[in-house]
Amino acid sequence: MSRKILVGIVTSPSQGAYFSNGLHQNAYYLYKLLQKVPQVQPLLVFPPGQLKIPVDSIEIFGETAHNMNLFIDKYHLDALLFVSAAVDSTYLDKFRKNGVKMAAVIYGNRYVMDQETFVFGHLEHPEEGKENVAARELLREDADVDAVWLSPHFAWQKDYIKHRYSAKRAYICPYVWDPELLDLKYSENPHFKESSPLFQIGSPNNKDIFCTEPNINVLKTSLFPYLAVNTVYEKGNKDLGHFYLFNSIQVNKLNKEAAPYLRYFPLLKDKKVTFEGRYGLPTMTKHAQIMFHHHFENGLNYTLLEAARLKLPIVHNSEFMPELGYYYKRANLTDAAKQIEAALLHEERDDLAEYNKTCEEVIERFGIDNEENIRGYQTLLANLIDPKIEPELPQYIINLEDKLDHEDGYISPIS
Repeated sequence: MSRKILVGIVTSPSQGAYFSNGLHQNAYYLYKLLQKVPQVQPLLVFPPGQLKIPVDSIEIFGETAHNMNLFIDKYHLDALLFVSAAVDSTYLDKFRKNGVKMAAVIYGNRYVMDQETFVFGHLEHPEEGKENVAARELLREDADVDAVWLSPHFAWQKDYIKHRYSAKRAYICPYVWDPELLDLKYSENPHFKESSPLFQIGSPNNKDIFCTEPNINVLKTSLFPYLAVNTVYEKGNKDLGHFYLFNSIQVNKLNKEAAPYLRYFPLLKDKKVTFEGRYGLPTMTKHAQIMFHHHFENGLNYTLLEAARLKLPIVHNSEFMPELGYYYKRANLTDAAKQIEAALLHEERDDLAEYNKTCEEVIERFGIDNEENIRGYQTLLANLIDPKIEPELPQYIINLEDKLDHEDGYISPIS
């Protein structure tokens, strides 16, 4: 193909949504990466009906997003990548008739969400009967795609996802990020007009801790961080400041099972913790400088890379970047508490320059300028157009798949 490959990346047309749903940022950074591939012309596209007033196009961070209806008859696309907005399969038939190749790009934990929905259905918030944002419908919304691409932290569910989306083939794709949107939010915040958002020795908030877990499903909740910080407090640690649990106010106020349990601990009895609403990272880092991040089967999160950008002390259990910050394994509460104590003394380290260098190296590994990541998506697209072309993926993905295939001696009965 002598001309550029035209690739539509399906996402939201609402700019504000990009700071409340990380999947939209996934779509945006994939778009920015594909701009670096000479043979590709990426386009942000959105499903019709997502705006109250229909428009053909809209600006998102200075980039133009186009209504998908334009590409049914008026304009041509070679490929569609479904990232952060679902599209009805019947609607997609209009693109299939035009020979458009399609890939579902899975950056969310589809397997766990499916299990939760299968058991609990559409849960409701205790207040005002609102629908739980974690609930999903068990629809084959992207059925019959040509391929699925999965984020590396969901590599273990690749075969499930392949069948879930009726895909012909499945691959692990690079996880990518860029500081553009983070830097934008800090530049717009009045507090940081006069001060740097980077970690500063001597800041009065260097002993305060914050947690950002959304508490909308089992993947990322505040429970483990709460117990870990309470463990440090019960040991009588004099360095511990205040603990801010963002995105958790509904748990303490409205969850009849959790609230009495939380009140049992000295951390809450002595008012060393507050349960906060949802805020952006600039607001969080105005209050505290130590980030505590905990996950279950969700080891790649932009919050870790954002904190690395700010050179913050980071307590976390991401197996994908154990060299970053203060790492503990899985749900080891004892180790997590020890790492919190170490992070409380972060500004006293004599190797902060080395710590900051490691932060930069981790960001570079997942950066949109990383040649391995660019080559990975370039060849994934080539494979989507022509299945005979094999993708060339970053070495860490190759190692990850090899480990999953062989770590326990399992041999597939159909090998």
